[in-house]
Amino acid sequence: MKNTRIVGNVNVKVTMLPMSPDRRAFILGGLISLFGKQAQAQSQSVPLNWITPETGVLGVERVIYPSARVGADVAFHVVKPPNYETESGRRFPTLYWLHGTGGNRASLRPMAAYFSAAMARGDLPPCLVVMPNGQADSLWCDSLDGSAPVETILMQEILPLVDTKFRTLAGRPHRLLEGFSMGGFGAGRLGMRHHDQFGAISMLASGPLQATLTRDDGPALKADARILLLQRLFGGDQARFLRESPRGMALVYGDAVRAGTKMRIAIGSDDVIRSANEEFSRYLVSLNIPHEFIIVPSVGHDARKLIDQLGFNFHREFFGAA
Repeated sequence: MKNTRIVGNVNVKVTMLPMSPDRRAFILGGLISLFGKQAQAQSQSVPLNWITPETGVLGVERVIYPSARVGADVAFHVVKPPNYETESGRRFPTLYWLHGTGGNRASLRPMAAYFSAAMARGDLPPCLVVMPNGQADSLWCDSLDGSAPVETILMQEILPLVDTKFRTLAGRPHRLLEGFSMGGFGAGRLGMRHHDQFGAISMLASGPLQATLTRDDGPALKADARILLLQRLFGGDQARFLRESPRGMALVYGDAVRAGTKMRIAIGSDDVIRSANEEFSRYLVSLNIPHEFIIVPSVGHDARKLIDQLGFNFHREFFGAA
């Protein structure tokens, strides 16, 4: 059952998906959180590797190109719709998928297979799903030392290359930016900053969305790991983190986003970072930025379970309207 409410003069659609009556109590300490054990173990710099392996999934193409920005080869993957080869005169919209913390090596194959199967079933409308490499914990920002220019690579190299190499419907009305966890943080910040390139933003179980990176948010991330992340990515500057976060982007680019960006925020009811996502939604309301906020019951920090419950209506409505 869906509940829609109007907050102020902003149309914010708040949805609670149906909850089973026999739902068991949520045990906070047992959840896999935003960064989990992976981030806590990253006390030292993780070696950069821009070449991700083949997925072995039918219809998924790995693209390797010489990156001028990195000075080395960079790889990304594209999931093609089932009718891409048979309908040679047809062009397709694009879904840019941003992975979470830990890098996309572990999630690349299962998520590529997930999107491919969804298109084969007709659940996800035919589109090109672009899966770039955001490294282990970049938050989809350019690194301070220039060694991992993740945002620059995506926006200045991969995006134009995709439109050149594949039969895309180019332009913001046909590009949807979506991400999970760290990727949700990236989708929010990049989608708003580059509002001229993306017409829709989908933030799934996004984080870190708290206003202060070093704020204690329960078992999601140990204090030393938060301090380390702030130091390595933002030079220890909390104000810089805030400027580079989705909050900062909403403050600067709010007018452009309000003018026509379709936006969704979704979080599992059992996700340890739920409160930060609720707080971020309230922040967008305070800025009069329309968005849909969805709480999915009985789901923790799990991308596929979250999408299973959400379905692909958001994608269908955006691509259909375009």
